[in-house]
This record gives sequence, C-alpha cells and structure tokens, in this order.
Amino acid sequence: MSSPSQLQQLEQLMEANAHSDSLAEIRKFIFQVGHGPDVLNTSYFKERIRGIANEVQVAIPTYESLLLEELKETQSRERELKQEWEKSGCSVILDSWGSQCGKKSFISVLVHCRKGMLFLRSKDVSAIIEDVDMLEEMISCVVDEVGASNIVQVVMNDASPYMQNARHRVLKNHGYSFFFPLCADFCINFLLGKIAALGHISEVLTKAKELTRFIHGNEMPVKLVGNSEIVSNSCLKYVAAFLTLEKLVSERANLVEMFNSPEWASSDWDASSTFRYICHIVKTDAFWCAAADVLKVTIPFVKVLFKLEREDCPMGILYDAMDCAKEEVMRNVGDKHGDILSWVDKIWDIYLHSPLHAAGYMLNPRVFYKDHACDDPEVISGIEACITRMANGNYDPKKVKAQTEVYRRKLGSLGSDSSAIKEMMELPQVCWWSVHGTDTAELQTLATRILSQTCFGAKRYNINWHVSEKVHEAKLFQDQDLYRGLEYVHYNMRLAGGKPLIGGLSGHQVGKPASLLGDWIWGPRHRH
Repeated sequence: MSSPSQLQQLEQLMEANAHSDSLAEIRKFIFQVGHGPDVLNTSYFKERIRGIANEVQVAIPTYESLLLEELKETQSRERELKQEWEKSGCSVILDSWGSQCGKKSFISVLVHCRKGMLFLRSKDVSAIIEDVDMLEEMISCVVDEVGASNIVQVVMNDASPYMQNARHRVLKNHGYSFFFPLCADFCINFLLGKIAALGHISEVLTKAKELTRFIHGNEMPVKLVGNSEIVSNSCLKYVAAFLTLEKLVSERANLVEMFNSPEWASSDWDASSTFRYICHIVKTDAFWCAAADVLKVTIPFVKVLFKLEREDCPMGILYDAMDCAKEEVMRNVGDKHGDILSWVDKIWDIYLHSPLHAAGYMLNPRVFYKDHACDDPEVISGIEACITRMANGNYDPKKVKAQTEVYRRKLGSLGSDSSAIKEMMELPQVCWWSVHGTDTAELQTLATRILSQTCFGAKRYNINWHVSEKVHEAKLFQDQDLYRGLEYVHYNMRLAGGKPLIGGLSGHQVGKPASLLGDWIWGPRHRH
C-alpha cells in the first residue's frame, strides 16, 4: 500500500481538481507508484473511486480500463520518440540488474534519443546469463525491433565475458553498423571500486565509515551535527563513498567543534572506548591528510560524471573530460599513484573508450577549436570509423570525408571569420550544427546522430525495478498481460518525469532513494 505521504499527495491533487479530473489523477497515481490490480480492492480506493463515479455518473472503472487509458498516453509518447529515432538515431540501453533477494538476474531494455528515454521491457536472464547463444539471440531481437538503421550504439553495464562474446557476434551479424560501448557510469564506478580496494585507501574509507556510523547511530552526535547530509545518496556505490568522504573533509572544523563542545564535557562519553577512538580520528591530522590525498585521486573522476550531467550533449565531452581528469590527478599526486593511473588507462582502453567518444570530441566545436582535435590520430581514427559504420543510407561516406576536411581546416561557413566561431559557446552542440552545418549537409547528419546520443545508461534515473520483479514471479503468470502493461506505463511515467542525476532523485521523481551506503549508517550501534 502507498505511504502516508503519497496518499496525502493524492488527496491534495484531488482537492485541487474538479471531480471529473479526479479519476485521471487517481489513475496516474496508481501507475506512478506501481500498484498492481489488487489496489482497487482496498477500502481507500474503493470508497473514493465509487464516490467520484457516482457523482459524475460514469461506470466504476476497472483496473483494466484504467490501464488501457494510461497505455494510450504512453504509446502516444512512444510513437513520438520513434520518429526521433529515425531522424537522429538512438541508443539502446541494456541495463543488467539483480533481484532484491540476489537470486535472479534481469536485463531491462530501454531506448534513448534526444527527446527522452523509453522503457520497452525487462527480461529474466537468470537461466541464460552464461549462454552466449541465447544472449546473442536476445540482443539481436532487440536490435531488429528497434531497427539496426536507427541504432547508433548499444550501451551496456555488463562486462562479463559471456556478454562480451554475445556483443561481438551481434556486431558481426549486423555488419558492424553500430557501436557497443560500456556505460560511462559503470566504468568510472568500476574504476573507483578498484581504487577503493587499495590497502591505504580502504583504511581511510573504513575510518570514515566508523565516523559516520557513530554520528548516525547515537542521539547526541546527530543532535549536534543537525540536519546536514553527510552520507551521499548517489546511485553509484563507489561514487557515493568518495562523495561522502569529501563531505566529511569539508565538515572537519564542525566535527572538531562538536567533539570539543560543552555537551560532550557534561556527558559520560569520555568513559567510552568507542568515543575515544572516534575522537582520536577527528582530532588528529593523520586521518584528514590521508583523506585529502585520497580525494585528490578520486574526485577528478567523480567530476567527469557530473560534467556529463550538466552537458546537453554528453557524447561530445566524455573523451575530453577523462583526459582532463587524468591530467588533474597527475598534477595532484605526480608519480605517487602511478599504479592508479595505469588502471585508468587500462579501463579506458578496454571498457570505456569507443570511436564514438573520439568522434564526439572532434565534432564538438567547443573543444575542436580550443584543443585542435583535428591533429589527434586517435580522434581522426574515431571519426573515420564512425563515417564507415554509420552510413546506413543516411549519407555518402565520400562526401562526409571531404566535408570533414572543410571542418578541420575551418573553411567556408565554418571558418574563423564566420558567426560559427562566435556562437560555438552559446549554442548547444546539435543546434550549432543545425545552424552552421548546412554547407556540409552529410557531415551535419553524422554530427547530429553522434552528438544526440548518451554515454551513460539508466542508473541515473534511480529506478527501482520492483515492478519488473513482480512481472517475472511465476505465481502471477495468469496476470502477465496486466503486469506487463503496468511495467510499461509505470517506468515510462518515471522516465518522462525524471531527470538523470548522479546525486539522487529529481524533484519530479517520487520519494528519496535509500543510500547505497547503508553500512555507513546502520552499523553496530556504539554504546558507552
């Protein structure tokens, strides 16, 4: 059943609208929250729906009729998004996740384009997770459904050898006409996880965890700290860990003051061995200096993810953002953490780097004119790979190569004396090409298709896949159509109203996510 706050929200919506609109509000509430057919059997909804139906003299709606109305609206949005797929291309998102009990594996299939993200369906892959043939068949079915000519890339968050082999087979079968990169969020979080496992860094995180547990687990520290949020709600575990560490470091003075406060002096906390241990962490420089060093290595990569969030065309900045992050780490620590930088290069080369990212870097006029991207062999190789793979009848590859030279040499309407240079910082990247790429139409088409794509998956939408788990429960087999419909409208409502944020839910999304760092809050309570 809904939480009291959600029901209060529904009451407010109903009071603010005429009765004729209240059924629509109830319908949207039911599917926004993700209620199944049994919800109409509860006294709360029975009374309200019966009262509204009698007052406006309409038949009492069934769950099926409410679902049908919502399906019509969702399918209308799907048709609009599909038109954009054909126009500017799209990214298929394969989001792998596990059930809450940890015994089942699923993949949710979504499609992203400039106008938004669409949820298609989820699939239980528990029985085929190590079956390359079946994984290949599943992915091929998705590619055929979306249309290979519309797909620019398929983004995954599964780096298992089985999925990688299936990926290569699918690419081969479709003539390598699109790309298959891993999700940038997944890769950077994976990198941060490797860093977190290093002995000296793990030690810092352990002490930070003990400190946050002490604060959240005892009444007096919570009262002294106040409402300040210390533990991050980021949707990525290791990003959340290092953001929490950063928050602790920024609160150092307040924490020291807290442990020096009169409240502590008048209490019997001094007799607690736990208190003395935590107090030693807070009042000595060793922990804070070590924490600051850790942040010098990790936060530059966290900032990459926030840069992607701020940009209207993240595909155009990932390549440059990662280079800037590596340079910042090198400036911060020099050769002190050379092993970490070698990992960064390895993860970038094996898991994250794609010709699309290099091409996006070159086709982003802001970095192209600033950094002379045209002189980077890797960037040139990336754009050439995109020209070859992404033709699909959208343009003539020979013309694109010729027009790329015009762009590289800043000739014609793209020249240094044109308004193109003046407006490169003012206009979004795709809009810039729309305005200034008319003399290089084929290159304009390629640039639009590349820069319109995402380089991250669905994790940023902070989606709880509990409705999809219901779909795959065997006992609900007789209600599969109803639950498939619920799944489809529920997640598309969330995607249409939400924003992809690393740090938590947007104002359009319901509720607040539980932190992935529960063990930073709910560890063994410290008692004196």
